[in-house]
Amino acid sequence: MDCVRQSILALALAVPLLVQAATTTPVFFPDDPIEVMPPPALLNRVLIHKLDQPYDFIKNSLRWQPELPVLAAGAVNTLGHPPDSAWFTNRHGSHRMTREELQRGPAATPPVKPFTIIGGKSEGITPGFRMKDATGRTFFVKVDPMSNPEMGTASDVIVSRFLYAIGYNVPENYVVRVQLADLKVSSDARVTSENGFSRKMTWDDVLEMTEAIPHYSDKSFRLMASLKIPGESIGPFYYEGTRADDPNDIVLHENRRDLRGLSVFFSWLNNTDARAGNTYDAIVEEGGKKYIKHYLLDFGSALGSDGDSPKDARLGHAFMIATPLEGLRSMLTLGLIPRPWERLHYPALPAVGNFTSEGFDPEQWKSDYPNQAFLSRLPEDEFWAAEQVTAFTADDIRAIVETGEFSDPFVVDYLTNALADRRDSIGRAFFAKVLPLDNFRVENGELHFDDLAAVHEYRQPQRYDVRWYWFDNMTGARTRMSGESSTHLPAEAVEAATGAYFSAAIHAANDPLKSITVTIRKTTDGYRVVGCSRT
Repeated sequence: MDCVRQSILALALAVPLLVQAATTTPVFFPDDPIEVMPPPALLNRVLIHKLDQPYDFIKNSLRWQPELPVLAAGAVNTLGHPPDSAWFTNRHGSHRMTREELQRGPAATPPVKPFTIIGGKSEGITPGFRMKDATGRTFFVKVDPMSNPEMGTASDVIVSRFLYAIGYNVPENYVVRVQLADLKVSSDARVTSENGFSRKMTWDDVLEMTEAIPHYSDKSFRLMASLKIPGESIGPFYYEGTRADDPNDIVLHENRRDLRGLSVFFSWLNNTDARAGNTYDAIVEEGGKKYIKHYLLDFGSALGSDGDSPKDARLGHAFMIATPLEGLRSMLTLGLIPRPWERLHYPALPAVGNFTSEGFDPEQWKSDYPNQAFLSRLPEDEFWAAEQVTAFTADDIRAIVETGEFSDPFVVDYLTNALADRRDSIGRAFFAKVLPLDNFRVENGELHFDDLAAVHEYRQPQRYDVRWYWFDNMTGARTRMSGESSTHLPAEAVEAATGAYFSAAIHAANDPLKSITVTIRKTTDGYRVVGCSRT
């Protein structure tokens, strides 16, 4: 792909597809819709991002609304799907993963005993340490609170598998069961307390830490070991703006569909700690080229866990700092009228914590504090994300939940059912806001598509009206075709020359305000769907 084509492609991905195109630039190129971003541009000088977490919390907590204007999503191809990139790789929603692949996730080789502790912290919300395994690989280790065995460690592993299957870059997270005999302390290991004081780490530090966590009857205990992400760390990414030092970062983060859609995925998994501090950028090298790869990490505050305790009932339903409207309500009611989330019932399952499908409203779900990419999402972003979530069957969900390695089989049953119910809430909510049609293709002279709301039995199949148009690829103009008004291709389209473009405007018979326009190119061996836009 030459430089001119790459520049045009970059613009197309950065700005939503317009109906009117410049007269010298085609709307669609021969390789549309692209499925993989072009090779990355070379990096020059890269700066390490430093994040002031208290400032980040306060700044974002006071921004309850998205920055205006809210634009249609970028970082999408002509079908509205994010192509594979340094941010996202299409996986389960595009080509079903096997049960084994879902359970493996990004993992390659589990940690190998014995382990050498190379550093840690003795205080903080979630005490932990760093260790090397027998092969010399470095892992970051977290533990469960005494009150909730298996809760936090399972959350980190399960959620990483779900996000990987959806398409995000995540670390390799493992549940590891160890005995004290499997651990030793490096002579160079140091421990850092919460006040920043560093000293030599001793075996007494290990004993103090392990005595404060749950143990099994054989005196073994669980760790969540997260493999160090390869490449050079350059700090987090933010959920708005771009990296000025990254020539490949061309779309404002608050406009990226893969980051807007993350709000739906996080609502499904109740991952409320959606802040820049839980992201990670690394310089990696592939094919002789260096580029920046973007990761999500730290999922100990997902599902029913908040890391060191079960999740507070407020989280997921309201921001940590109340909005002015919430504050006014509390003043007027003197706090005497309970909110709906205060009346929810949670299971008496310590390994689950506070997680339920009861009262789950995906449109009202909230992260711990406002996130500009989440606030900027539009119905098309929600539809794309809901399509990914509903691709998981009950057995897919169970397969991933099993990676939490729970002692009680009922916990697996409970989480599987709760996630399946939340999945269906997402599908019903967001498939209702647009025409939920996708997977367009031409077969035997007819345009076919899947009505996802009907496929997943959220409602009965509907009747759709179709109007056909010629499409001018240089001007974007459409001219009505005569003849066929069903999903069958009109005779004019069948008899058109190779390379001709035409469009089908699809309307729901009972809801004319919602429509989809599908653009098709005639090829030497049939037809190719090249574009899709929704209203």
